[in-house]
Amino acid sequence: MLKLYYNPGSCSLASHAALEEAGLPYETELVDLTQNVQFSEDYRRKNPWGRVPALLIGQDVLTENVAILNYIAGLVPERELLPKAGLAHARAIEWLSLLSSTVHVAFRPIFRPNRIAETEGGQKDVAATGLNSLKSVLSLLDQRLGEGPYALGDRFSLCDLYLFVFVLWSRRPMLDGKLGALPNLDAFAERLATRPSVSAALAQEGLAWPKAPRTV
Repeated sequence: MLKLYYNPGSCSLASHAALEEAGLPYETELVDLTQNVQFSEDYRRKNPWGRVPALLIGQDVLTENVAILNYIAGLVPERELLPKAGLAHARAIEWLSLLSSTVHVAFRPIFRPNRIAETEGGQKDVAATGLNSLKSVLSLLDQRLGEGPYALGDRFSLCDLYLFVFVLWSRRPMLDGKLGALPNLDAFAERLATRPSVSAALAQEGLAWPKAPRTV
């Protein structure tokens, strides 16, 4: 039995939805980041980095969404959740790498400025600079996605579940009206939110795609 260590609404949502998409039996265990459970001795034994997600596979633990998504896809090759070889496979890894580095990192100065600056004024400056960077990153991402309908064009893949997480983050109230229009990303996420695997993972984590349109 697989066990996913997650926190609601965090990037672990991608791996959570992937397990649903794969139709695999699994369990979940909440890692409450608001209570710093990720830094507990017990969790650090599973993931020394103190982050989510982590996937328990028997006696082994796998961390990082890129690795976990690849592993899940490999468990159900008949579902073709990621391309298996060639340029298509490389393009999927390109997307996953972009999301796990450039896109994820762009949110950090806004969500956690206290990890970069100590003073209140410094944190405001970090968040303001970070917002400009995030707007640029998301605008480029919107252009790259185009009309899709998926990250890899006409073909759904686990890349889409990871991308969905960051579009969902961009709809948090603290960012309302600050990111400009992202029509391709919003249309993509609205479609994906109705996918059974995504709606199931959202429901289990007590989340939902916003009903109101993005304020620009």
